[in-house]
Amino acid sequence: MSEFDLAVMSSNAFQCLVTDDDLRASLTAIRRTLRPGGRFAFDTRYPAAREWERWPEAEIAVDDLVVSYAVESVADGVVTFTESTSRDGAVLRVDRASLRFLEVGEVNDFLREAGFSVQDQFGDWHGGPLTPTSRSIITVALNRL
Repeated sequence: MSEFDLAVMSSNAFQCLVTDDDLRASLTAIRRTLRPGGRFAFDTRYPAAREWERWPEAEIAVDDLVVSYAVESVADGVVTFTESTSRDGAVLRVDRASLRFLEVGEVNDFLREAGFSVQDQFGDWHGGPLTPTSRSIITVALNRL
């Protein structure tokens, strides 16, 4: 049932769709919930910015907890990494995850295949242009079905 005018996927969650099948299934499900002409807005990191190279330096401290990152592999646009949470030097938890970094053309191809057209794309949250130095790909796609 198509009942929504807008679907939003924030915080780079789009990158958690690591396989083509996951991405296609999610886009199809999102499109089906949107009315004709409804919009899907999301953000994803731009691969050219190579954000994962800064993650090991991005240690985050909150009170007495420290969160740090270690990249395990980068292959075929997928970055696999661990996130470790420590207190006083003792590791409390280690989580492993993978994120997919798609080029603009790849993002747009998946959207078209799912029945969307790209209405707008930006390189930052201020509406700046998408350039080779952008850190983000912010997309507004239109349900054309």
